[in-house]
Order: sequence, then C-alpha cells, then structure tokens
Amino acid sequence: MGNKDNLNKIKKEKLYNYKIVFSYDGKNFFGYAKQPSKRSIEEEVTSKLELILNIKNLKIYASGRTDKGVHALNQVANFFLPFKLEEKYDLETFKYKLNKVISDEIYIKLIKKVPLSFNSRLGVKKKIYSYLINYKEYDPLKRDYELYVHNLDLNKIKEVKDLFIGKHSFINFTSKEVDEELNFIRTIYDIKLIKVDNKRIKLVFIGDGFMRYEIRKIVGTILAFNDNKISLNEIKNKLNYVNNREIISYQVSGKGLYLDKVIY
Repeated sequence: MGNKDNLNKIKKEKLYNYKIVFSYDGKNFFGYAKQPSKRSIEEEVTSKLELILNIKNLKIYASGRTDKGVHALNQVANFFLPFKLEEKYDLETFKYKLNKVISDEIYIKLIKKVPLSFNSRLGVKKKIYSYLINYKEYDPLKRDYELYVHNLDLNKIKEVKDLFIGKHSFINFTSKEVDEELNFIRTIYDIKLIKVDNKRIKLVFIGDGFMRYEIRKIVGTILAFNDNKISLNEIKNKLNYVNNREIISYQVSGKGLYLDKVIY
C-alpha cells in the first residue's frame, strides 16, 4: 500500500496524528527498536503512552532507529489516535504526566498535534549526529558517553574526514545487507570537527540519512587513519565500490554517538 493510500485510509478512519520529540540516555538500552526480552526505547515510550491513554497496540513511527548504547538529544516520532488528545488533556499536562511515569533515562520534550500527512521517517530532509571523543585524559565518569582515544592527531582527522563528504555508495560502511530503494547511496553534506573543550572534540555529521553502523564505521576508519592502519587511497577505494563488497572492519562503540537533530 502506497503513502497516498495509507493517508486516505487514515482520513477515512478519522485518526489524529501527534508528533513527539524526546531525548534519551541509551546506556542501559539495547537500542531504539523493540527486541524480544530486551530493554528498548521504543518499548518504554510505547508502553507508557498506552498506560496513560488506556489503550493497546499503539504504534509509534520514529525518524530512525539508534543502536545499542547510542544517545539522542532530539529523537522524533509520531503516532495516530482515534480521538483528539487535546480534548482529554492539556498537551503540556499530558507531557508532564508522561514524564512522571516514564524511565528517567528518557525525557519527552514536546507533544504536538500535526497534519495527518506528517511522517517522522519519510519526511526527513536531514539528520545531524555527533560523535564525542576524549583525546587527552580518560574520564571514568563519562566512560559511557564518550570514546577515549590516546594520541589523536587533529590535523590527520581534518585531512581524512572530508573524503566522506558528498554523495557516495556507503555499501562498505554499513552492516545493512540489502538496500533496494537507494542502493546504499547516501549524501553527507558536511562533517565538522568541533573542539568542545581542552580535551574533547566532536565530529558532527550532517546528511540525508545514515544506515546501520555507518557513522560508527566512518569514525572507526578515521581513527584507523590516525593510527596509520589504513591509507587515504584505501579509504577512497572503499568509497569507490564497484563489484566486490568488502565491509570495513573498523568500528567504534555506540557510546559516543548522539542523534542531535532531525530536520523536516
């Protein structure tokens, strides 16, 4: 069923569409998506919405799925209800009630009624992620929120990061097995290196969308270049994929990765 058919069905059923924006600490979750017998962001948000609304089988559509241990500052999702939420609750009051019962690792920042056509995943124009790296002194208090790297050469990072900017086949930089719709082609508009303080940097990725492990593999490859484990030409060859897929083995953990913003 196409998007237009789905929208017509929604209108016929007299449903109402609500957008939510929320942040979360991904440390103790096995990623965003629901998994059998494992703790997930999706399950936590969905179950608490169902509890307050006294409904079952609520489906939430998120802008994308973050991996195990990955954090979010502004994740976006939407869900449909067969009634107007604002006729039962003031939306600010509802947000307060939801935050009271949901895990304190998650915070609902916004609940807003939106047009039926709004789709949190298909409507995305850009996504902004950042990866936080500590390159000076290990901090045990932040071990789950940044990657500690010894002997980081910022000039080498600047030299290699721009290779990934532009429209490329990232087939060797994702664990995704099949990508029939886009054939692993994605566009990275910019990768910014920002100094957070005197011992931390963050790499900010702005793109039209990112596949599973893509950013983590790119950061892993950048750090491998920093350590002289891979050359610029080898990286270029991985990006200029022709026939034989050879997925890059360098990959950092999810703990330093943050979903910063989703742009529609």
